[in-house]
Amino acid sequence: MTNIKLKELRAEIDRLDAELLSVLEKRIAIVGDIAAAKSDDGKAIAFRPGREASVLRNILHKHSSKLPDTVIAAIWRELIAAVGGLQKPYSVSITAPDKSVGYWDLARFHFGSATPMTLHQLPSVVLRDVSENPSVLGVLPWLSRERDTWWEHLAQGGDNVPKILAALPFLDNPSGEFEDLNSLVIGQAEPEPSGDDISLIVAVTSAEVSRARLNEHLETTGLNGFCADSRSPAIEEGDWLHLLEIPEFIAEDDPRLSAFHELLGENVIKIVILGAYAVPMKS
Repeated sequence: MTNIKLKELRAEIDRLDAELLSVLEKRIAIVGDIAAAKSDDGKAIAFRPGREASVLRNILHKHSSKLPDTVIAAIWRELIAAVGGLQKPYSVSITAPDKSVGYWDLARFHFGSATPMTLHQLPSVVLRDVSENPSVLGVLPWLSRERDTWWEHLAQGGDNVPKILAALPFLDNPSGEFEDLNSLVIGQAEPEPSGDDISLIVAVTSAEVSRARLNEHLETTGLNGFCADSRSPAIEEGDWLHLLEIPEFIAEDDPRLSAFHELLGENVIKIVILGAYAVPMKS
């Protein structure tokens, strides 16, 4: 290839870089207009997990370059997180058992390089951070439901109790960098549908209910989920907690929840939607 041809190609790259920068600046300006339009919406953070998941799915389905999906995802995650922080700044509190830096890397990949983050060994610290400050998101391990107990705190329900909003990693990394580091994101915000979601619900009962019976009632009501875990009371007069996984987005006013409540009968104390998350993509 001649020096003249190389010079022309590099000049074209410079032109495209300038064009990319111009388009990026226009996008950021539009985000500013959006932030101004909803300045009184009362939300503490500009975190739209359902919207973000649908945008990223669309981008990854459309892109046809030789770049790996993980690179494309990293570019858009960085952009999405940065412009969200421009609208309303937020930080991320991360649980890392044994202070594993892998959880830090997992959160950094999703929330971008500009988002303030803190690392904690205990889930209780993250739960406190998120419960006390609506501008904080929490990242908690979801390794084995038999060992994870932090979701029991969310089963209390109430105004300041966080909801499950997203799952990490959203895109599997073929290098295995985030293998076995699956986590859930919680915050004081309302979950929103992405088009392909999983909802997590807790049925609180005064007596033991078998998983088989719970699964049967879910099928009868059309919820088509399953009981992922049941926790016996910590004290003699305590309540049973049953973690239900439903393969769709479930709203608070879904009539199937009332039907499920009726089937459980007098043993049921309450049903709490812990939240929902977009189903992660395969790279």
